[in-house]
Amino acid sequence: MNQRRFYIFIISISILAYSWLTYNSFFVSNSKEGITICWFKIISGFPCPACGSTSGIIEIFKGNFLHAFQLNPFAYSSLFILIFASIWGVLDLISKKDGFYKFYLSVNTYIKQKRIFIPLILLILSIWIWNIYKSLC
Repeated sequence: MNQRRFYIFIISISILAYSWLTYNSFFVSNSKEGITICWFKIISGFPCPACGSTSGIIEIFKGNFLHAFQLNPFAYSSLFILIFASIWGVLDLISKKDGFYKFYLSVNTYIKQKRIFIPLILLILSIWIWNIYKSLC
């Protein structure tokens, strides 16, 4: 992905994510079965590894940190990445720098190492199993 497309993608995804969080925070009831946009869950009936992240982020905003973790531990990293990426992306665009793009390329290379990739996959699988277990109970 070239640099221009990368920044367009980051800003677009950030706007969509903030819009989705705002919509879910203010316009969706707090019922257990809210609106889902997870294609995997819609098709299979089972949650994906990221299911519950939106609810978790909303719980973080409310100060319910344990409940957020129980919904999906990825809520914390998702919120951090969303804030971090959107701010750094906008700052790079304003200052006409490419620091975030270079950071992305270096992280992408780092994650491909077996000693990082395998534990990361195991973490994702364990959270996925947790999500499936929660939906069955």
